[in-house]
Amino acid sequence: MMINKEIENLIIKALFKEITDDEQRRLDEWLNISEGNRIFFDRLHSERYLKGAIGDRNRELRKEGWKRLEERTIGKRSHKIRIFVLRVAAMLALPLLVGGIMWYMSERGGADLPLANQEIKIGGSKAVVTLSSGEQLSLFGDTIVCVNDGLATLVNMKDTLNFMKSNHPVVADNSYNVIQIPRGGEYIVRLEDGTTVYLNSESELRIPVHFGKGERLVWLTGEAYFSVKHEAERKFVVRTNKADIAVLGTEFGVRVYSEEDELLTTLVKGSVEVKSDHDVHRIIPGEQATVDNTGKIEVREVNVDEFVAWKSGRVVFVNARLEDIMDELQRWYDFNVFYSSPELKELRFTMDIMKYKEVSEIFELMEKIKKVSFSVNGNNVILK
Repeated sequence: MMINKEIENLIIKALFKEITDDEQRRLDEWLNISEGNRIFFDRLHSERYLKGAIGDRNRELRKEGWKRLEERTIGKRSHKIRIFVLRVAAMLALPLLVGGIMWYMSERGGADLPLANQEIKIGGSKAVVTLSSGEQLSLFGDTIVCVNDGLATLVNMKDTLNFMKSNHPVVADNSYNVIQIPRGGEYIVRLEDGTTVYLNSESELRIPVHFGKGERLVWLTGEAYFSVKHEAERKFVVRTNKADIAVLGTEFGVRVYSEEDELLTTLVKGSVEVKSDHDVHRIIPGEQATVDNTGKIEVREVNVDEFVAWKSGRVVFVNARLEDIMDELQRWYDFNVFYSSPELKELRFTMDIMKYKEVSEIFELMEKIKKVSFSVNGNNVILK
């Protein structure tokens, strides 16, 4: 029997231990078709193999390991099966002695290369998660990871980290998980209440292991887009170093980088209350609340797309300073920038670009718009 999407989903459910009896019977039928099917499935659960896979330093090594695994198990019997192996090549499972299972994967290839050999690369889905136990996990958009640290269960699927609901007893108030997005990264986090958070580069979200009966409180630095699950009895509060943003159910963007002087809250749907130590305002869709370092709040109407398009793979600049544009691009493409003269920083651009383009295409576009040139050496960019 050729493998299909149904079997692929059944294998994933079995690995997550979320398979129903009927689904298990269907999977058993496929496993009994051939010895190769069963060997392949068993290998996915092999602690010996998975420990070795976790030690791989980069994606190419992991792909090579899976290629050898494929040759030893299913060989050349089915082209479709080989495609499936490549598709789930990052599926790792490592049983722990205590607290369930942890599937862990890391990618560090090229981290220590000399500067001259580095290139400007397009950003992608990656995050570092610090569990309440102190254990750290490196996640990437091509991983399938299930973690149970004894207090909570986390499931990573592609570019989304899911915090699963649990009936675990109340945990200590200081039990938190922290999601950090490095430069050149982004990630989606789905909280246990159904709220979805899109995290931008160089951002950090701290969440309790479990929400209590009171308000659903999270802490943010950097930039995020929240799609909050409505709950009439519990507010959802985003706490920052400048203000709190409180809602019952809505969609909004928050930008609060430590090196920037203002917090920006941009409302897309619903309503939010922005409260600092000295001021409070409620805003409606199409409005943006700005909080400065003194706690003063100002509200204005904006084109929301300019401020939240990044979550959909676009970056929008409207009459923006070149220095501000380059700061934004640096977060995503992770390069160093140098200006031949300070006047260049004040050039203004209006652009709507796809963030998954090669950065060279963006530079070429900017050169056509204004009299500025970009010289690239490794991951250093010089503006003239």
